Amino acid sequence: MIAMAENPEVAPVDVPQPPATAIEPLPELETVASGDDLTLTGAVGEDTAEFDNTLALELDMLTALLWAPPARARQVVEALIGSRADRDAHTTTTTVLPAGSVVFLSAVHQDVFDTVVTLLDEGSPATPVLVNARLADRGQTTRTRSVMLEIASPRHGRPVADSADLPHLAAALIDGWYRRGYRALLARMTQVTAERPTAELAGHWTALTGHQQTAETRWLAIRDTLARI
Repeated sequence: MIAMAENPEVAPVDVPQPPATAIEPLPELETVASGDDLTLTGAVGEDTAEFDNTLALELDMLTALLWAPPARARQVVEALIGSRADRDAHTTTTTVLPAGSVVFLSAVHQDVFDTVVTLLDEGSPATPVLVNARLADRGQTTRTRSVMLEIASPRHGRPVADSADLPHLAAALIDGWYRRGYRALLARMTQVTAERPTAELAGHWTALTGHQQTAETRWLAIRDTLARI
């Protein structure tokens, strides 16, 4: 009699496996999908002296801008943010700052600059008197009074900037914007390194590097334009 084994041995069969990959497919990175450019807003360091110096620079630049001849004021404004025609057409260019760029740390300084831009776009000179009048029309007199007094009659004890200084002050202003953009990118990459999977790091770095390179192109172009004024 032949006895049958209850569990006969069966030779193992190799099941084909898909090729191994080191990195799984990744979703689209948030830094790419959102389109947020951190260089436009930047990040401020913790050095209070640097912050105070930046505000003083902004005030000097605005003082020179409001006392400059209209033609020179327009040249500097267009070097920074482009012509009115380009802005109205929403033309994207890497030779000027795009909309949304935070050039002035002080919101009041930004209000004054925006008012200057509006007056120049309308074909009007942007003198302290006219800027103050437009701010009054907008109900911003209280908010901007101290700054406008400094511009009209400086009391801070430093030599008053004049129109010859204007391109140089604008260049220093754009230098600050560029440096703050680097701080923002480094802070973002530090956050990504701490919170995201290792496999995503290169993609985030690539996205942030793209923003940095665009910012550098803008910075160099604006500085070149200002140097020729």
